[in-house]
Amino acid sequence: MIERLSDALDAATITLALSARRKPDAVRELVDLLARSGRVSQADQVTREILERERLATTGIGGGIAIPHCLTTSAERTWMAFGRSIPGVKFDAVDRRPVELFFLMVGPPGAHNEHLRLLSRLSRLLHDPGLKESLRTAPTVGHVLTLFADRERS
Repeated sequence: MIERLSDALDAATITLALSARRKPDAVRELVDLLARSGRVSQADQVTREILERERLATTGIGGGIAIPHCLTTSAERTWMAFGRSIPGVKFDAVDRRPVELFFLMVGPPGAHNEHLRLLSRLSRLLHDPGLKESLRTAPTVGHVLTLFADRERS
């Protein structure tokens, strides 16, 4: 069981330069990070599942942040991809602003409680304006990993 967000994230699942400009492309790019690093087995399936979930309600929560997520048979455990896009992606966010910070989370179908707990933890961390600004300006993937590890320790 994953207890910390930093346990679900690693250097192979982070990009600081998303090239996408639209929602489907951003989701695909983030899922591809998970697939290339062996975290999910079927990128097309995961992308479809996340986009289906997005059709129900956007995960663009406002303030330049989106947390697309799903439970899928393509993941054996919970994983997260982080992506940054400056100037942002059209993502149908609740505030209609472009999304700059993406936290894509997947987990296996039986991991409902773990999934909700990690989503809740991420939401609490993202209430910190300092963390959001640090993620927007982090110069390296290593800095992103350190930011999460440090915030979860405090």
